[in-house]
Amino acid sequence: MTVPAESSQSPVPQPTIEGVLADPAASLWLKHALRSALERDPVDAANDAEMLLRLLDDRLRALLEQPASQPREAI
Repeated sequence: MTVPAESSQSPVPQPTIEGVLADPAASLWLKHALRSALERDPVDAANDAEMLLRLLDDRLRALLEQPASQPREAI
C-alpha cells in the first residue's frame, strides 16, 4: 500500500477586503455590503454578518429540502 504524498499545490489564498472590492467577478451586492460594513463598528458588522449567514443558510436548506416537483418559491 502506498501512502499518498502531500500535495505540492500551494493553498488557495484567502480573499481580502481589497481583493473582493477590486474583483470584477464579485457581485455588486457583495461589494456594496462590504463597503457598508466597513463604515460600521466592526463587532456589530461581524455579528450582523453571522446572523445573515445563518438566515440565508436556513433558507437554502429549506429550499433544498423541497421536493423537486414543488416550485422553489422564496421563503
